[in-house]
Formats: sequence, structure tokens, C-alpha cells
Amino acid sequence: MKVELDIDEAWDLMSLVVARLAKDASLSDSDRAKVRRWRSSTMRPEGDAMRLLTGKLNEDLAMAMERKKRSQIRRPDWR
Repeated sequence: MKVELDIDEAWDLMSLVVARLAKDASLSDSDRAKVRRWRSSTMRPEGDAMRLLTGKLNEDLAMAMERKKRSQIRRPDWR
């Protein structure tokens, strides 16, 4: 199985994580605003930073899937 995110999907995932962290972390209002500004200015879907993040996410997903596949192969059938 191959799972690969496109830039829009990676941006949605990153936005959800950042929003959740900003909400749950004990940050001041000004720090929350800085995080939101960073997300909207630096991490634009068409930007280089998002392309880099998408590539890293896809690499990590591929490695996780490969590890899971290897661990299933090594697992004994009798369990």
C-alpha cells in the first residue's frame, strides 16, 4: 500500500495540528497570534516551505508503512 499526501492535504494536516497546539498550549494571546501569522504567511500552500514539509511527511509515511510491513512479515502466525 502506498500513501502519499499532496500539498493541499499536507497543508490541511499542518493547519489542524498548529491550530490544536495553539489552542491547547499555554500561550499568551500575542504568541497565539504569532503562530497563526506564521502559518498564514510562511506556510502558504504554494510556498517552498510547504513543498518541503509535504516531501518530509511523505517520506515519513513511506518509512512507517515499510516498518509496519516488515514487522508483519516477521510476526509468527501462531499468535
